[in-house]
Amino acid sequence: MKANSPNIGNTPSERAEDFSPPRRSRVKWLKLLIIGVLVGGTIWLSAPWLRARFTQIHIDDARIAANIVTVSSEVAGRVTALPVVVGDSVNAGDMLATIDRESSEPQLSAVLSKLDATDAQLAEIRTRKMMLEKQLAARREAAAASIAAANANHEAALAAFRNAQSRHDRVTKLAGQNVSSQQNLEDARATLDAAVQQERAAAAAIESARADLAIVEADAAQMDVLDSQVASVLAGRTGTEAERSLKEIDLANRTISAAFPGIVDATFVDVGEYVTPGTRLVMYHAPDEVWIDANVKETSFGSIQMGSKARITVDAFPGREFAGEVTAMGGAATSQLALLPSPNPSGNFTKVTQRLPLRISINPDGVQLRPGMMVEVYVDVAD
Repeated sequence: MKANSPNIGNTPSERAEDFSPPRRSRVKWLKLLIIGVLVGGTIWLSAPWLRARFTQIHIDDARIAANIVTVSSEVAGRVTALPVVVGDSVNAGDMLATIDRESSEPQLSAVLSKLDATDAQLAEIRTRKMMLEKQLAARREAAAASIAAANANHEAALAAFRNAQSRHDRVTKLAGQNVSSQQNLEDARATLDAAVQQERAAAAAIESARADLAIVEADAAQMDVLDSQVASVLAGRTGTEAERSLKEIDLANRTISAAFPGIVDATFVDVGEYVTPGTRLVMYHAPDEVWIDANVKETSFGSIQMGSKARITVDAFPGREFAGEVTAMGGAATSQLALLPSPNPSGNFTKVTQRLPLRISINPDGVQLRPGMMVEVYVDVAD
């Protein structure tokens, strides 16, 4: 009976028999399988990156922007109230600051008093004009009546004159024929002379009445004087009205209110400080009206179009994504908009990829995005 013992004394040739061709084949296929799995996994894991590499443009030079409004003083004076601090929410019409009104209110009252005095003066002139119109109308009617009466008297005097002239002629003819006495002739002559004088008096009365009417018409020129006074007072009142408007605007500008709902970003003065027109008081923005200002490389600019969709991540809110789209594309590189130009007097030139501005809308989706927050944008250029 032989005992089972390990083949310690096997020769190398005997040990090599353990690695037969079938065993080596299995090891080879196992290695190929592992390599295939690794390659497949690499491709599968890198597929999103590859897809994004060719269908999206990644922009990291981007930040939240908004219409940040700086409210400045339009008048001079001391700040009497500043009820807001940084971070406060304000509604349209809420007070942001007030400037003292001690000098403006009396000035406005003085202008209003001047207007009242002007109105009283204007009313007095118009009353005088109305009374003068009535007086002139009455005098004109009286003068016209006098002229009419004088004309009637003149017509009566003319009739009496003609009658006396006719009687005188008859009596003179009869006296020449010795039919009428000398006394009758003298009476006829006296009657004719009286009729002549009455006709002349009646004619003079007509001229007098017409003179009275001319006087009335001359007095009517006072109406033109009053009209000129009214025009002068109205011109002065127009100037006073303009002065009142300026004083009211000045007084209104001493209360600074929010023009729209927003969030206070900064305050620049304290209560008691003296400000002049143009001094900055408060800065605030509308939180619901935000967008993204980004700078994209010129090599990628041609692939972007108006309306291109964008996926946005905000550094302040990791793990969240926001949707947006391209709403504006810059017309010049940012280097052309710099305050300090970059000339090249030495002649040494290093080509640098330029960047062009983009504006991208963003849907806050209930998140309060603050201007200046850094974001990363992925613009879809698959189309």
